Amino acid sequence: MNLMKRKQEIEARLTEIRGLANNETDVEKLTSFETEVDKLQEERAMIEKKMNIASKSDYKPAVVVETKSKSTEELEARGKAIKEGRTITVASDEILLPDHTAGTIAEVPYREVSTLVDKVHVVNLNGGETYKKSFVKSHGEAGLTGEGQAYSDTEPEYGYLTITKVKVTAYTEITEELEKLPALPYQAEVLKNINISLKKKISQQILRGAGDSNTFTGIFSDKAVALADQKEFKIAEITDTTLDDIIFAYGGDEEVEGGAVLILNKNDLRAFAKLRTKEGRKVHVIDYKACTIDGIPYVINSHCKAISDPSTADGEYSIAYGALSNYEVPIFSPVEIGKSTDYKFKDGIICYKASVFTGGNVVGYNGFLRIKKGTTATTEEA
Repeated sequence: MNLMKRKQEIEARLTEIRGLANNETDVEKLTSFETEVDKLQEERAMIEKKMNIASKSDYKPAVVVETKSKSTEELEARGKAIKEGRTITVASDEILLPDHTAGTIAEVPYREVSTLVDKVHVVNLNGGETYKKSFVKSHGEAGLTGEGQAYSDTEPEYGYLTITKVKVTAYTEITEELEKLPALPYQAEVLKNINISLKKKISQQILRGAGDSNTFTGIFSDKAVALADQKEFKIAEITDTTLDDIIFAYGGDEEVEGGAVLILNKNDLRAFAKLRTKEGRKVHVIDYKACTIDGIPYVINSHCKAISDPSTADGEYSIAYGALSNYEVPIFSPVEIGKSTDYKFKDGIICYKASVFTGGNVVGYNGFLRIKKGTTATTEEA
């Protein structure tokens, strides 16, 4: 079962019942609604428990929408349409959702885009305008009540945020020589270039989006509502205690949270790798294939300012640590691609432009620990 999809179905039905109940006067129907609401809430609570367990045991987020592979005939038809200069639409999941790799797209010799964009929580909302999200800030605590006294108030505290549409555009140029390729490889080359361009910008926005008009609200943004109550955490340099300090500073007081990922600059990963004990042995075991440091998953992103870089200013956000499911990227439209042969006609260059409506924000309360560079290490209330 797709847990996220079922949870969304339950929430949609609960909303529908609330509307129906407001206009209903029949007692039997109201009783029926009440029974159905109780069952749906119990099922939702069970789903949330399962999702919570999954997030702690596996940091790879769920793909919200499963897609079927395009047939060779469909891909060839689309490639022909691109060649002929017709505007086409491509399902957003073919370019933006994680775990989609077209076998015909050639691999680049090194990674150009941070894997962060493939690991956050993507929500397919084609046709939507905004995405409203509520999050729990804290649960109430039961009290000890004497005979005849009022029950203890245990109302949970909630926070609310809205993710609005952001238009992300890409422009790419290819040589006319590529038009001599068969339709299938041709469309694959076009989509590969657009894919890289869109993901580069989205990857930057996930961390550095300012939270203003037509921008994501990035993890490092001061406008990330879900992180507004977070303690400030600064470190002056990468030392043999830095990783433990980060791990123990994240989450609540009742547990050392699992399932979190370290997001950092490549130079700071190198700084961790250089650390040595007094005996000359490496402090950390770094698995570059599995992308873990002492078993903690990491993601490299060049938009993190390295703490180990002397040019990084004091107070600059440098590292983030948290479960990547705490950041959501709704996709509001398919990707639209258009072709032009006019602009650089004499140079033999064919131009393509693409656009998609998307957005992003932190949706988990204190879902990420944000580490700043500081001249002295501190952990204070923001």
